[in-house]
Amino acid sequence: MQERYLGDIHDFYKFLFVKHLAINLKVQIGLNWFLVDPKSIGKPEMKKNDGEKRNYLNNPKISSFDEKLSLELNDLIKKKNRNLENFTTKTHLKKFIKFYNEKIVREERKLWFEKSINFFCKNKIIFLDPDNGITKKAYGRTSLKYVLIDELKSYQSEEKIVIFTQFQSYNKSFSIYLSEIKSFLKSNGLNLKYPILRNRTSPNTFYITIGQSERICDQKLLSTYRSYKKKFNGLVELVTI
Repeated sequence: MQERYLGDIHDFYKFLFVKHLAINLKVQIGLNWFLVDPKSIGKPEMKKNDGEKRNYLNNPKISSFDEKLSLELNDLIKKKNRNLENFTTKTHLKKFIKFYNEKIVREERKLWFEKSINFFCKNKIIFLDPDNGITKKAYGRTSLKYVLIDELKSYQSEEKIVIFTQFQSYNKSFSIYLSEIKSFLKSNGLNLKYPILRNRTSPNTFYITIGQSERICDQKLLSTYRSYKKKFNGLVELVTI
């Protein structure tokens, strides 16, 4: 996640989902932004302008799904207002979400991650929001845009339910793409027990769930996913791979 993207269509979907989870499961959800500075990735990254998908705020059908949230995100249309610390301090979402706002520094990533584990010690569900998702080949500066497989393993060893964002591949069908991700996770001892949520944005994003928690039973989480799909029908679908 990059601060300049704060409040775009992907954030709207993310907050709808995480808020729904928190309300229905009666827990506070931990949210790790996987916050990075585009300068630390390189000049080509800084030139990108792909976080300006904010027309949803002008669509009454979409913005009416959560008018309070839409009003808050409307303030972020102006670039000068996109300050993560200010947003997380003021937003009504802090009742439902515990935000981890620390930036990833590549040379200190292990320490950054260990701090996140401690920060979320009381949260049973953690939502991870890397720029791209997970990949088999993450190295160098571009690794900042991904969640690493060892980080997922660490969260699972802490008995957390982990949900992470994955962006659609541009050169594969979503079913083939998700099957490959499922195989990669399984080969690393991480199994998908729950449906994948597919957000009908452009590009599509997916919320992939791994892990388990003694405090949250499988049926309750499944029921919450189904009620989310029903509530926001047309925006999302559940995919089983």
